[in-house]
Amino acid sequence: MGQALLILVFLAWPHVLSAADFADFMQDKDPRVVASDKAATAFFLKTFGPSLELSRGLLQHRRTTLPLPKELTQHLSPFVTNLATWHLTHDLLRALAQGKTAMIQSILEQQQRQIEWLRQTQPDVPDLLALVKAIAQLQPPAPSTQPLSPYDAVFTQFLHEQYPDWTGTPDSWLTLAQTQGAEGVRKRLRDSWDNRHEAPDPAPSINRFIRQSFLPIATAHARAGLLHLQVRNERQAWTTWQAIREWNNDRKNEQGLRRLCGTWQWLIHNHQNHGDHKTIMVYPPPSQYHRMDPQPAMIRVQGDTVYIRWEFPRGIVQEESLLFGERDQLLSGTFVNNLGPNGNITGRRVKPCQGE
Repeated sequence: MGQALLILVFLAWPHVLSAADFADFMQDKDPRVVASDKAATAFFLKTFGPSLELSRGLLQHRRTTLPLPKELTQHLSPFVTNLATWHLTHDLLRALAQGKTAMIQSILEQQQRQIEWLRQTQPDVPDLLALVKAIAQLQPPAPSTQPLSPYDAVFTQFLHEQYPDWTGTPDSWLTLAQTQGAEGVRKRLRDSWDNRHEAPDPAPSINRFIRQSFLPIATAHARAGLLHLQVRNERQAWTTWQAIREWNNDRKNEQGLRRLCGTWQWLIHNHQNHGDHKTIMVYPPPSQYHRMDPQPAMIRVQGDTVYIRWEFPRGIVQEESLLFGERDQLLSGTFVNNLGPNGNITGRRVKPCQGE
């Protein structure tokens, strides 16, 4: 039972956080104060470093004045960029769904510095946020209780004929909103009215077109774009997070292999025949494991736990689950193989690590 539990821990260890839980994980970590690559790295180390034990592990083998390894830093800013974009889109989607234009404008104003930073790596952010901003600024007054003006239908029909495209062309409505903002949309509407009608007050007809035609279509496009951006950044953040965890797990495992490095005298007790067998096991530094013969198919070290898997000819597989003891001078645990034998292993270090 104990050995099966150890093996289960090792199989699950690299994937503690599942993709299904990742959105909740991202929701709890809000980087809205981050507005630069340097700040992103600092935010990551402060927010995630303790749980990943990055600081403790890196300081064991590196002085604090040395830079962090590139294998780690190359992932930190991209991860926080994806995290920040995910939060931005999440907040804007919620504001759009609730129709809170003041909230939209507040988000865009308060996070202006971060948005400028995100523009560097998120090419679709500028146009998308320009559209969202136009939507917030174009919200007309509450619908009038007055009956429809005789000009409304004619005006709306003219607009649909004169500007039939909502997206995809330089003259489309959404392109206009993205490039010239709310004022550009209103200017087109005023110019179209002046060219076609002589009514003294175009505001009711213009506001009705904005409310009934422009805003529903523009909001649907904005929400679709935000959702696509959110999903893409969640997927990219998950991929980057996995790369960070893999690097971190490899680093931890390498540190563990350094603890294992040395010459050990093992006493192996077979429960089936109650026989004892002594052998010498030599574990080299991590950089020299390719020289081992036979070579373990896998060695994983997590904390004081050591898991070793051997794959021999004729399909023989043996797994060993061990624990460090006596300040890394003792290894004890169990083994099992697919031929049936199982038993205890006790190892004592007889020589320190050689090489490297």
